[in-house]
Amino acid sequence: MSWVVDVGNSSINWSETRGKQLVQPESFNWHELGMAESLDQAWGASGAPERITCACVAGKDIEAEMAQWCRDVWQMEPEFIQAQQHGYGVSNAYLDAERLGADRWAALVAVRSLSDRPVCIVDCGTAITIDVMESGGKHLGGLILPGIGTMRSALLDRIGITLEESEGGNSTLFARNTTDGVNGGVLYAIIATLDRVYNDVDTEMGTNIDRIITGGDAATLLPLLKGECKYMPDLVLQGLTIMSEFRQGGNE
Repeated sequence: MSWVVDVGNSSINWSETRGKQLVQPESFNWHELGMAESLDQAWGASGAPERITCACVAGKDIEAEMAQWCRDVWQMEPEFIQAQQHGYGVSNAYLDAERLGADRWAALVAVRSLSDRPVCIVDCGTAITIDVMESGGKHLGGLILPGIGTMRSALLDRIGITLEESEGGNSTLFARNTTDGVNGGVLYAIIATLDRVYNDVDTEMGTNIDRIITGGDAATLLPLLKGECKYMPDLVLQGLTIMSEFRQGGNE
């Protein structure tokens, strides 16, 4: 039994795998309780998998804490992947290859395995990352911007306002309270950015490229975007599965 695990800045997405297939992907928030207690609750009653392949963007301390939990509870060592300069049919555009987030690398690997068309991948989490890849697997680079919650928190912290939980809760153009004004403004800012990026990428590439969106906030943003965009919620886990299978076969 093998697992693949995507450790984000606030949540963990994971799944058991059978071959290259994901088996009922699940997720939980680790940030509120901390890593060790969250793993106790989510995985403490589970038997140890034979192998865990992870992408972690939450920092080395969190990576070490998760690894220690696996050693203490399961007596096994998880494998944390890093981006490569070349691998799995993808050429990394970053000058320092390992500086590209492991989740972004896994998403590129997953998409490359499915299609040879040029593509723009948007991953919507604590941060929103945008990556563009040409046909043939050449990664061109991308952008990073605040996610919905991050942008909202940064604005509120800066202007010193606390939103009332009982107030509003909608995202509307003509907001009539501060909560709706902030929520709507944040969504408009992100949607306008993504629509503009999609348009500029198409212009730069000279063609209408495929658009893929993933991440925890993707379902919120998808209906608001112009043009066709494919929702692939488990994209990072799919990429990790490919890498796990490849490495189990003795390849790198």
